[in-house]
Formats: sequence, structure tokens, C-alpha cells
Amino acid sequence: MSWSREEALTDPAVREAMMFTSEFRFRLRDIPTEIILRLYRPLHSGRLVVRRSHDLSIPQVAAPAPTAHADESDSEGDALHLVVDEMVALYNAARAQGLTPDASWLTPNKNFRDL
Repeated sequence: MSWSREEALTDPAVREAMMFTSEFRFRLRDIPTEIILRLYRPLHSGRLVVRRSHDLSIPQVAAPAPTAHADESDSEGDALHLVVDEMVALYNAARAQGLTPDASWLTPNKNFRDL
């Protein structure tokens, strides 16, 4: 019998099976810390899930309200756009207030594991 990837992970003991699809790396201007975005596809769903290495937190700027399921999407482009746009909007709001970018704005995501 030949097993598919999805079938191999159907045992009730297996939870939240996801397949790594791609990784993207970038920096925000004037902040030297590299940000890593990883995209995963849950095996029994067509959606993509984004995991990020860092969260952007700027105490002087109110973060925009997160959109429902901002870390999930149907396509890589949409998934990337949602996450990057959220970070860039906050970054640009801080710059518009005259704040100078600082590495302290990025906080490591404790749930992100380096491969």
C-alpha cells in the first residue's frame, strides 16, 4: 500500500499537522534585525498559516486592531501581504510621529523556533 503525505498523518493521535511551504526574510529600514516569515499549510486545509520570528511593538504608537485571522490566507501573496502590511503600517505610523527606528521595536516571538 502506498501512503500519501496527508494519509500518513491521519491517526487521531496526530494533531495540527502542517507542511512547511516557504520562508521569507527581510529587514525594516534602519533596523538591523532580520525578520523571518515562514508559511505553512495545514495538511487538511487549503489555507496558509504565517509564523513570524519577531513582533513589532512600539510603545508610543497604538497598534492597529488585528484583523480576524490575519495570519491565515489562501495564497502566499495574500498571506505575506497581510503580515508585512501590518508591520509596515505600524512602522510608518511611528516614523510619521517623528520616532527614530530602533531594534528594541522588534521583540522575538517566543513561539517561533529556528530550524
